Parts: sequence; structure tokens; C-alpha cells
Amino acid sequence: MRYKYRLITKRGCDISYDCSIGKGLRLPHPLGIVIGQGVVIEDDVMIFQQVTFGSHGKKGKDLEYPTVKRGVKIFAGAKIIGGVVIGEGSVIGANSLINIDVPSGSTAYGTPCKIKQKDQ
Repeated sequence: MRYKYRLITKRGCDISYDCSIGKGLRLPHPLGIVIGQGVVIEDDVMIFQQVTFGSHGKKGKDLEYPTVKRGVKIFAGAKIIGGVVIGEGSVIGANSLINIDVPSGSTAYGTPCKIKQKDQ
């Protein structure tokens, strides 16, 4: 309990005890990061400041949380909402709203989210 309290008061992070985080998570600027209770983050993921992971918030539907696969980079201000899957090695652009699945090796950016495949 002391560790979470320290994150909230000193770093402004809110990371749920009920989320699943793999090895090698990097938070270069750990201010304002919110990770909801059902979020799954695999190994070697980098998350910058002001990123939020949460459920969709739709009334009458079960909560669904994002899954972030291995080696993903998520830049500042991104919001990842609902039961989406961020594929392995993908990049999420700054200030993007991600509410659809992102294929492995892709770049997702903008609001609403646009996907650019690696080979384009």
C-alpha cells in the first residue's frame, strides 16, 4: 500500500493493484499516468506522461480494459479506452484516442485513431 501511495503523491500516477504489468515497463516521465484495474501490459513497454488506460464507460455493458502487447511505445497524452488490443511492437502517437485494435508493428495516431501499417 505504501508504494502506491508514494506513486500518487510524488509522481501523480494512479496504477491499480488489479492490473497486470510485465517485466521491463519503462515510465520515462511518470507524471499523470492512469492504469485501470483490468489493464494487461506485457513486457518491455514504454509509457510517457499523461497516458490513460481505462474501460469504455458504457452503461449496461461489462467493463472492458485494454491489452498492450510486448515492445509497444505509447507517447504523451494518449488515451487507450475499452477492450482494445495494441499489437506487438506498435507505436501510439502523442495525444491519440485509441478505441480500436492496433495491429502489430503499426503506428496509431490522431483523434479519432488512424492506423498506419509499417510497410506504408
